[in-house]
Amino acid sequence: MRRRLPLAALAALPTLWACSSLLACKGAPPPANPEFSDALAYTFRSFEGEPADLAFALRALEEQVYGSLDVEANSTKDRALSPADLTWEDVADVDGPDRDPALCIGVAVAAASAHDVDAHAGLQMMADQTPVEPYSPKLYQRTFLEGQDCWLDGECEFLRTENLLQKKNFLMDITYTLYKDLRWVDLGLPDPAEVPEGEEAVNPGAPRWAIAARAWTTEAAVGEDGTNTIHQSYTVEMWIPREQDGGTLRMLSLWSETELGGLDISEETIAGTTETGIDKNFEAAEEYLDAQAGG
Repeated sequence: MRRRLPLAALAALPTLWACSSLLACKGAPPPANPEFSDALAYTFRSFEGEPADLAFALRALEEQVYGSLDVEANSTKDRALSPADLTWEDVADVDGPDRDPALCIGVAVAAASAHDVDAHAGLQMMADQTPVEPYSPKLYQRTFLEGQDCWLDGECEFLRTENLLQKKNFLMDITYTLYKDLRWVDLGLPDPAEVPEGEEAVNPGAPRWAIAARAWTTEAAVGEDGTNTIHQSYTVEMWIPREQDGGTLRMLSLWSETELGGLDISEETIAGTTETGIDKNFEAAEEYLDAQAGG
């Protein structure tokens, strides 16, 4: 069942976030930015909700990213944060594995792209995603479940996909299925607390279109050697227009639980490998769009 936070609770979110994230990461190193963590979790929870709710969450993420990171830095470490754990409530409306999402290791990376949001939207329509997925060089096949005929031109809000991919790096070689949904979001919509109950949120000015995405696995995936396993995986992704230069603010947060054949690999090593993988994906998309633009 789809659930959305009541408007009264939304109005209190800026106060509640600082408390809830500290509780969420009890027993683990605290996140670098609690407000960022809760904005991420709320984006996942509100993805199917009212447009104004999701716009609220994305604006909060945008503010936290710009306030916490140098998105134009060369070093990935200067553009990365450690989000707090997701909770059962956060992932309740997706068909994920029956495992506590708090077992996942979370990593988030942001970057500035020179290309606009529409250009990045076009990449999502590629059935073969291998050109922009360097750690899936042999297999990343996208099947469109909904929106393939109307999403790119904005005639419908949602693009829903199923993706069969082989993830390969020095830690693992696993083929699995990932579900990924994308949604257009007008960031010019008012805060939900300002919308009278029973009325539709309306942007009185020019729209500011962004894209939100979330992805998840539905079951564990085991590598061919039978030792490495991806037990569960969740992501939140966003593409937000950078009005000062016509480019895009990108951010991807990944929470994953993996088992690496009994190897004694630290969480820091796993997180660092994940950070690098996310940034390599950003670079691959940028290079692909540069080539398309003749750059």
